[in-house]
Amino acid sequence: MSTLGKICLSLTLLLLLLAMAPIPGKYGGWTPKLLVFHNQWSEQLRDAKKGAVDSIEARATARQELTKVSTDLDSLVIGWDRSWDIPQNSGAITKPQNGKLRFSSIGTNHGLVTRTVTDEDGTQKLMLPVVHAFYGAAEGMTYAGEFVVDSQAGLTATSCVLKSVHPVTLQEAASWPVNAAWRLRGMIPSGARTNIDELFRRQVRTDELKKQTVANITRQQGLLQAAEAALSVRNGELLGNPDGIVDPERPEFVVGLLQAIEDFEEERNQLQLDVDHLRRALKESSEDRNQKLEALAGAAAKLPDTSSEPPQVSGQPATAN
Repeated sequence: MSTLGKICLSLTLLLLLLAMAPIPGKYGGWTPKLLVFHNQWSEQLRDAKKGAVDSIEARATARQELTKVSTDLDSLVIGWDRSWDIPQNSGAITKPQNGKLRFSSIGTNHGLVTRTVTDEDGTQKLMLPVVHAFYGAAEGMTYAGEFVVDSQAGLTATSCVLKSVHPVTLQEAASWPVNAAWRLRGMIPSGARTNIDELFRRQVRTDELKKQTVANITRQQGLLQAAEAALSVRNGELLGNPDGIVDPERPEFVVGLLQAIEDFEEERNQLQLDVDHLRRALKESSEDRNQKLEALAGAAAKLPDTSSEPPQVSGQPATAN
């Protein structure tokens, strides 16, 4: 018999002895207590077994979570490779020039070394170290980008010169703080690397679209200026230009085509009025002449007929020469 069984048997016998004695209670005077105590201990034993089973299951779940977290941590540590830390205000960073950073506290003595790799055709090439740079403080780090050693001469035992792998603007390079805390890492996890590369590709495409947009805007502004100049010339031709060519035969160069047309129409209208006035005057003169001719003809008809009388000659005879 197990220890737990012995304990339960002893308690059962003890309760049996107690139940045989007349013990007053709330159940009505002298009543046996065996059933009451037995039920209480059974419930406690059942709860204890259930708690033990729950604890075993919780332990197994916690062990699985611990294994998963440990695996994730290991993958992160391996994915980040080794790192180099530069404390804040250490003076180990030179102000960026031409998009390059100079670290005077990291070099070949600190594990930043070159490697020789062999291509598929058997050619050996020297691979310069590549790192990922972060800057910031204890509250968080900002990713500056992927950098490679500028050249073999830029890598010494205690210093290195790094240039950005991706194109950066002068404004972006000038925003890198030299007095902040910096951290260099040998690599970053593949998933994050893919996202970062995609972001850089988007940035390159955005910069290209921006340049095209700026060039298009410049071209459109040139066309707008040419159109405004042409519009100014056309306005001058239509509305007048005080600085235009003075030509008596072409007044529109100065007063404008609209004013010249208006003046010409006024002159034409005035000429038509003058012609109409002359036509009316000519008509009146013609009518007056016709009336006078008719009057003369009437007066001539009233004169006596002298065609039968011989003509009378008066005066002295002409002198012969």
